[in-house]
Amino acid sequence: MMKTIVQGGRFGDKSMVYNVEPVENQLNDWDPENGFYEDYDIKNYFNDERVESTLRVINSLNVVLLMLCICQYNYMFKHGSKKITNRYESKIINTMYYTYLFNRFYSLGLVLYAMYVYCTFEKHICQWHYGCESTESGDLTASAYYYSVYNSECPDRDKLEENYLDNQPGRGEEVENCGQNNYECCKIDIVCEEYLKENRPYESFNDTINDRLMHPERGYIPIHITSRGGCGGFTILNLISSYLYNDHWEFLFILIYIILIWFIVNMIILFIVIVNKKLDTWTPLPIEDTTMRGSV
Repeated sequence: MMKTIVQGGRFGDKSMVYNVEPVENQLNDWDPENGFYEDYDIKNYFNDERVESTLRVINSLNVVLLMLCICQYNYMFKHGSKKITNRYESKIINTMYYTYLFNRFYSLGLVLYAMYVYCTFEKHICQWHYGCESTESGDLTASAYYYSVYNSECPDRDKLEENYLDNQPGRGEEVENCGQNNYECCKIDIVCEEYLKENRPYESFNDTINDRLMHPERGYIPIHITSRGGCGGFTILNLISSYLYNDHWEFLFILIYIILIWFIVNMIILFIVIVNKKLDTWTPLPIEDTTMRGSV
């Protein structure tokens, strides 16, 4: 049976779908039936590149933030050692001081969050069976699509459909009613996947396939996408690719939120300093206190 890896990409991008041949791995157990070592575990065909890339970017942002803290501290050490009564200069030094305090705190928060991501983001390997065949004993066996997700458990069929309908590339294709015998909607073949889950024998699967001569809708489930103009080879891969695409975007949103939070808080500090008349002057901090506050 074939192992098919789905790495995602854009909607319906099948260039990210490829088959892998079994690899003899001497670190695994010996298979006496086949006469060679067992194949790699399926999880070994997937890496943690998305998490590792996200952590690298977070750490890079943290380094930049610490460099900014050093520049802010040097500015305060140079210009904040005496009392300032000029309103414009006072606003600058006060803004520098309070954003410096926040940036130090935020830097520590980024370190803790990076540790949280590293320790808690778990990779889930999911699968969908296709191409059912019979074993020598008459049971079902099948090839499978394998894909990995981080931000949720493995989705069921309903969740895959819901995600696709919410994020489909051609909005407006969704329909509420599939009509008689679901002829107005695209369909996907689920008979192999469902029969394997139910541990049905191959005979039952074969009967269903043969029954399609009289009832072509057997073993298909409608997806609420209009079939007008043709479904263009619509399969379960369309749903999986869409789900993986959104799963990838979750990591980008993490980085966007980190930058947005930093920017918004710094703008709030700037606004408070501007409108607060108590900050129209600057009282110098003791050198010892300044040095202690400025350690990074």
